[in-house]
Amino acid sequence: MSFANLDIDRPFTHADAVRAGISDGQLRGPAHRQLFRGVYISADVTVDPWLLSRAVLLVASPNVVVARHTAAQLWRGVVPDSWRVHVTTLWPRAEVRASRRRHLGPDPARAETGGQLDVWGRMALDGVDARVSIDHTRTTVLRGIRLTDPVRTFLDLAEDLDLVELVVLGDSLVRQGLATPADLVGAAAEPGRHRRKARRAAAYVRPGVASAQESRLRMLLVLAGLPEPEVDIQLRDEDGELLRQLDLGYREEMVAVEYDGRQHIKRVEEWERDIDRREELADWDWRIVTVVSNGIWQQPERTLGRVVAALRARGRRVAVTSDEWERYFGRDRRTKESKGTSEQAS
Repeated sequence: MSFANLDIDRPFTHADAVRAGISDGQLRGPAHRQLFRGVYISADVTVDPWLLSRAVLLVASPNVVVARHTAAQLWRGVVPDSWRVHVTTLWPRAEVRASRRRHLGPDPARAETGGQLDVWGRMALDGVDARVSIDHTRTTVLRGIRLTDPVRTFLDLAEDLDLVELVVLGDSLVRQGLATPADLVGAAAEPGRHRRKARRAAAYVRPGVASAQESRLRMLLVLAGLPEPEVDIQLRDEDGELLRQLDLGYREEMVAVEYDGRQHIKRVEEWERDIDRREELADWDWRIVTVVSNGIWQQPERTLGRVVAALRARGRRVAVTSDEWERYFGRDRRTKESKGTSEQAS
């Protein structure tokens, strides 16, 4: 919809509205929605991270980029939900030191929107999580939006995500073809904040992981001290033709660990093919440990016991030797993590 040459289906400022002849009363009415202080949109438009990012950048200085959770969402990475838009203001080191002195008053460049900067040069806007960085590297533009690139997004989120969710993000970025495990390992080796966690998470990122839950299942096993299962096992015949693919497994012991997201299966045919596949694997003497969501969040101990039993039955002497998994899958974490994560690739 347009109003006196103003497209209200795209974010617009209060000053834009005044110039187009839209009154404050109309802005407060049912036809418009306030996204942020001084930024509006038609009430008929669906709000998503892309729209919110454009709205924030509309009132941001040119050295502000979308970052962390929001950047990950735009890159289609899997991260816990956040109701805020996350941005970073990029400043030269000298200007960061001087920013308190320089920004006690309104920023003339942002006078139109009231100078929405705090005393440290960050955006001061409700609904925006704003931080400052002197690192100007690894930024880009995606569909007209300034943001951190996938590798920088992974590194930045080491400050906010726990180890498991950082691995989930890394796996999802690799799945999208936006980075390789080597890219993440190399970047995490560089000096910077929270690099210890980033280095550890990057070392666990694997190609071929089909979903976030498979990442979590793999990390549950690893953090319990069990051998890391192979990802994306491909079973081929003598001619090299692909017969079956397994999510996770131990090839030598012929034990498959499969995450069953059956609640997401919408067609009976898919379910039937899955059943046929598992019966065929059993005929080939593969032992299958099937894990559903409850096996990760509500009953992780039972899942670990089942995998241990399956491996022992195939002659491998294993045991749970670490309780680190309880930090991420214990009782205090299950409700929070299972409800607070966007599964773009469930």
